Amino acid sequence: MSSLPSHRVLGATALAASLTLLAACGGEQATESAPRSGVLSGVCPATVVIQTDWEPEAEHGGLYRLLGDDHTADVEAKSVRGPLLASGADTGVDVELRIGGAPVGYQTAQPLLYQDKDILLGYGRVSEHLVTQKDTPVVSVFAQLEKSPYAVYWDPATYPAAKTIADLKKDKVKILFGAEATVWQEYLVGAGLVDKAQVDQSDSPKPATFVAEGGKVAETGFITAEPYMYEVETEAWGKPVVGQLIHDTGFPEYFQSVVVREEDVTKEKDCLTKLVPILQQAQVDYITDPAATNELITELVEEYRTSWTYTSGQAEAAVKAQVDLGLVGNGDDATLGNYDLERVQTLIDLIGEYAPDADITGITPDDLVTNEFIDPAIGLKP
Repeated sequence: MSSLPSHRVLGATALAASLTLLAACGGEQATESAPRSGVLSGVCPATVVIQTDWEPEAEHGGLYRLLGDDHTADVEAKSVRGPLLASGADTGVDVELRIGGAPVGYQTAQPLLYQDKDILLGYGRVSEHLVTQKDTPVVSVFAQLEKSPYAVYWDPATYPAAKTIADLKKDKVKILFGAEATVWQEYLVGAGLVDKAQVDQSDSPKPATFVAEGGKVAETGFITAEPYMYEVETEAWGKPVVGQLIHDTGFPEYFQSVVVREEDVTKEKDCLTKLVPILQQAQVDYITDPAATNELITELVEEYRTSWTYTSGQAEAAVKAQVDLGLVGNGDDATLGNYDLERVQTLIDLIGEYAPDADITGITPDDLVTNEFIDPAIGLKP
């Protein structure tokens, strides 16, 4: 993004013309149309556009916490916009949250940042940025989640001895990975935790396939979602499933990491310096008191009317799982959202070993992440 994006130039021109006209009509009207004041006013774009990776869900709670009651959903564009709030206070700019998935052709935020320069921030995964960094370089500025919610899960009644993903090898359990190939799948196979013969890349529907197979297959998905959905909301199953986080197998992904274009680390430095701590605090506020934001998330899902469904029960269970499993939390210190450079180097090393076709030569942790904008004083209380 340029230091003065086109939409801000147009906005400034329109505002100047509007104020001139209003001044001629009376002081009261001019006052009503004056720019909003706030910590981000004049520092960030008039509308901070954020591209998420999927439809509204509790894993996005920190972003939706930025919105208050005064917001408008665009059902056609599948986005919501309103004043950007910092713990309830108007920052002087708006925020627009755009959903991922089908509306963007299932693209990740990384290419979308380069297709649409109005987007300032996007969700991503550090390991996936790594393998496409040379074409569309981005830098992660805020780790919204400490651990990835991705897991492999299975029926404990069918496989009572299985405690880890690797334990499923003995019984040659088919694992439904889905059609999307990921670097962590390559890692699981390459590291010998999963045999290649176990991998099923078909796009099998959930939970129908799991139910139809009577729990004889394992699946990949969010540990924050499917276990609750299968046990509580899937009448045909109605039993617990258990799983292991991919993170706990030794693949320490930074998932739903908030990224910007590489150039914007410098060009939007003043904005990011003030905005990133607001994102940190919004995540803390959400995890501490998620009820109102969860209500907004489920309302937006209903308004958008896609094939995605999401209930208040799912949202509540997802928050609990995030906390209980340490998916959201502080790092090794008292700070939420900062990056461990050694952990990032581990990801680089793993991809170099298990995804040899990826062109990652010369890329270092400093190319992928920065703690420059993180406020070390913001974190979850013990």
